Amino acid sequence: MPESNYLDQIAALIKQDPSITVRQIASELKFADSKSVYYWLDKGNVGGINEFKRQILGHTPPKSGPMSFDIEGTPHYIVALSFCDWNPRQKNPGKEWYYIHTHPKPRGLFAIRVDTNRYSPWFVQNDVLIISTDHLYPEGSWALLKNEDEFLIGKVINKQVVDPVTLMAHSADLIRVGLVLSQERHFSS
Repeated sequence: MPESNYLDQIAALIKQDPSITVRQIASELKFADSKSVYYWLDKGNVGGINEFKRQILGHTPPKSGPMSFDIEGTPHYIVALSFCDWNPRQKNPGKEWYYIHTHPKPRGLFAIRVDTNRYSPWFVQNDVLIISTDHLYPEGSWALLKNEDEFLIGKVINKQVVDPVTLMAHSADLIRVGLVLSQERHFSS
C-alpha cells in the first residue's frame, strides 16, 4: 500500500478520535505491532504521533518535507546538516550545510570545513567533509579525530588510524569523531 494511503488512514483515525493511541491505530490498520505506525510516520517525515496529531487537528501547520527526487528508482532527499568550524572550541549554532541522502532525516551526520593544508593533496583548506558518527571504521577509510585544540584526519591502515602524511599511528588519546563519508572541494577564484 502506498505510504500516503497509510498516513491518510492514520489521519482519518485521529480525526475520528483525537485521543486514539498508537496501539489502537495499529490494531485498526491490522499492523502486527505499534512499531509499524512509527515506521510510517517516519517515512512521512513526521517526528512522532503527537506532532502528527497536532498537524492533523490544526494546532500547527504541517512542515514541508525535504525536497526529494529519484535516482535510478531510489528516493534521495536534500537535508540540512549542522555545519562545524575546524576549531573544536568554536560553537556555530544555526549554521547549516545541505547534503543529498537516501533518508529524509538522517541521524549522526554533520558537515565540517577543513581549515588547513596539512593533509594535502587528499584534503585541503575549504574542503567540506560530511561526517557520520554512526559508523565503524573499515580498512582504508578516512576518520575525523579531535583533541582539545584541533581536529585531525586519519587513514585506517592495518586496523590503526594513522596520520596520512607521516604514516605514524595517531595517539590513542584522540577522540574518534566519525567516518568521512564524502568530500566537496571548493576552489577560490
